[in-house]
Amino acid sequence: MVLKDKRIDEIKELYDQLVTGDALNNADEEKKIELYNKNQDLSEQILSIIEEILREDGTNKDALFWKIRIYNGPHYDDVSVMMSTAQEIIERLQEDKKSVFSAFDWLSWIYENKLELKEKAIEILHDKLIEISLLKEDFSLRDKEFGETYYMIAYLYRELEDYSTAVSFYKLAYEHYPDHYYATYQGGNLCLEREEYEDAYELLNSFYVFHGNEYSASFAKEIEKLYKAGKIDGNWNLISLMFHIGIDYPEDFGAKNTREYGMKFINVIDDELNTNPDNKVVLRMKIRYYLVVEKNSKKAFETLQKYYALNKEVNSSMYFTYFELAEKYGVELEEYPIVCDGFYGYNLMTRFLEKGGELRGDDDECSLKYYKFSKKVGLLVLPQIEEYFDKGLGTKVNNNAHGYAMLCNNLGIAIRNVVYLTDKEYNTDICREALALHKKGYEYSPFIENLENGLQMAELLNAFEEREYFANELLTYHDEFSSEWMSVQGRILKNYIVADKYKEAKDYYYTIKNCFEAKEIEDEDIVSEMIYLAADFFTYLRYGKNDFEKTIEFTKEFFSNPMYFDLVEDVAKVNYWFSLAWAYYGLNSREEASKYFDLIKDTYDGNQRYQSTVDEIPQEFRLPTAEREATNRLWKMSKMELNHINDYPIIDRIENVSYLNEIVDYVLQGGQFDVEGWITEEYHLKVCHRALRVNASVEIYDTSLDFYFKEGNFTIRFNIDEREEKVKKLMGLLSKKVWVKEMFAYYYFYSDNQEESTTYDVYKSGKYPEYDMLAESLWNTWVSKIKSLIK
Repeated sequence: MVLKDKRIDEIKELYDQLVTGDALNNADEEKKIELYNKNQDLSEQILSIIEEILREDGTNKDALFWKIRIYNGPHYDDVSVMMSTAQEIIERLQEDKKSVFSAFDWLSWIYENKLELKEKAIEILHDKLIEISLLKEDFSLRDKEFGETYYMIAYLYRELEDYSTAVSFYKLAYEHYPDHYYATYQGGNLCLEREEYEDAYELLNSFYVFHGNEYSASFAKEIEKLYKAGKIDGNWNLISLMFHIGIDYPEDFGAKNTREYGMKFINVIDDELNTNPDNKVVLRMKIRYYLVVEKNSKKAFETLQKYYALNKEVNSSMYFTYFELAEKYGVELEEYPIVCDGFYGYNLMTRFLEKGGELRGDDDECSLKYYKFSKKVGLLVLPQIEEYFDKGLGTKVNNNAHGYAMLCNNLGIAIRNVVYLTDKEYNTDICREALALHKKGYEYSPFIENLENGLQMAELLNAFEEREYFANELLTYHDEFSSEWMSVQGRILKNYIVADKYKEAKDYYYTIKNCFEAKEIEDEDIVSEMIYLAADFFTYLRYGKNDFEKTIEFTKEFFSNPMYFDLVEDVAKVNYWFSLAWAYYGLNSREEASKYFDLIKDTYDGNQRYQSTVDEIPQEFRLPTAEREATNRLWKMSKMELNHINDYPIIDRIENVSYLNEIVDYVLQGGQFDVEGWITEEYHLKVCHRALRVNASVEIYDTSLDFYFKEGNFTIRFNIDEREEKVKKLMGLLSKKVWVKEMFAYYYFYSDNQEESTTYDVYKSGKYPEYDMLAESLWNTWVSKIKSLIK
């Protein structure tokens, strides 16, 4: 299959080199001979490849259609071969309806253009209609083919000057294919010429709604002639269509600008509304007049209120303007049922979605309101489109596979953003529905945004299989080993990581790494993507598997290749040092960890690109030298192993003051600062230097050890209390002031999210015997450690 695809691509490349049309016809005789020889050589090469493919597979549709094309070329020109090949496709590829329909189109084209037999071309197209009618399940394809075929028949009857029959077929084309570009334009203009105004409006308005380009002005000017001649008085649909197109293209109607054009109609509009204030068509004209001609949003809003009071439903994207102006003027809108079809519903939900995106970050509350309405519209419109594609029911306007895909994409985005701006709880049915929508939309019509947004939703849901599906599909849109391709590969690797599939993650990492390095790519962006991919794997080893030794091993192995440093030095350095620093940190190898944290800090502190990496360095490694040395002493002391722990009573022991001072002095070495750190996963220790107590009524100094336990959210504090007290002698006749020092043990309790304790208790109060035991264990351990260190 791959070989055939390559050969078909080769045919395309050769075919594009053929010289046809004016380039061939306008060449001089000598040049024509040269071009003839070139076309002959290219055509023979193409035909040789086609015949080779068909010898292997006589029903290869690509080769068969290329055979028709080459026999309609500048060298081979054989109608009989073209016709027989088309007939062969019809007879032998009955299961492939698209190919059969295309073969009928070729036959019809040959009769019309090669043999100049328009009636026979029509006959062929009628045969095609029979084939289409046999199509039962694919409602979208059936309506598209009916619409296209009816259009081609209409065109042929118009060429035969049978205008009445042509109009009938244009209308049939419109019924099956409402947004058909040529059927609506040509058919609408023909109806206009025949003064069949209702049909003309239906077809031309469809062209304007779906396509709305500058060609609209051509038929609007024809409507203007009828209007000035008084032939369409009271036909407000046609008058309104002319008015709206004139607003879009005022210069085509001889006006300098939109204002000049619009002002011509204000009296006409007002006269009708004075007579018939409930004329919705004219109300819409007045609304647009206020919005773009007079630019008076207040009057526009008042007219919109009248319109919706009459309409009582949301059926077009005009509601977005109504909603916007209601927000501007602080008016609470009445809720109306939403009855938009797929086209209008998609436009409306997309406008709300885009506005939500504009507001997000600046006004999340208002942004959420727009996202919610977008979601609401999408969820109401989606079943209509699904019912059409699944059952063939409902308006044919819904027959737009790409529009279906875009609706799925935008609805998925709206759902995701509503969740993001509310509870961020993605593991819900509605989010899983959004994920399924992205997949379904992509399968109906390959729309890359569904892949990108589907992958994002799958990542939020940790949905392994869906992540794999979207990522692998996304790879096909990018060149191999491009930066985008590498980025997607990184997301595939993360998928294995999130699923904790170590073997698959490791194998995938090595597959990408080895293939990448073998390519010897020197593009800096692509090399950087490879480093980021590897860094994700190292992070997984470090945090997901807690395998710090392996992290160091893999990191050093990867960065042993000098190409990374040669091509993207900073990206390589910061990722190399970061991985090693945190791995050694996890091994409690503080000196090694400090070495790499220092390299990051000293090299990149203040560098805007890498400042976030610097900021991730633990605070203890960013302290001044004296504080870092003190922290290291605390850490080493905490890791000391003792052969024996002695008992040191906490109460009524004056020597406890000395013990606590010895611990503090050993750690701080006279420094006037505090040091702290998580000594174990269970508790955090803070060593506090001698400091004046804040907000005390008398002069008091505290020196303390604070052991904070996250389980229970409490602190055990061993504290030296120093204060000046009067000591009386000789039966109270004499007194003097002396400094008194005493150690106490306290328990401080915290509420959730509370940084300072408002309740406490003391050791041996009788309320917390379990804390008393814990305090004794801590005290005995740490005093035994200091005794071991300074003996």
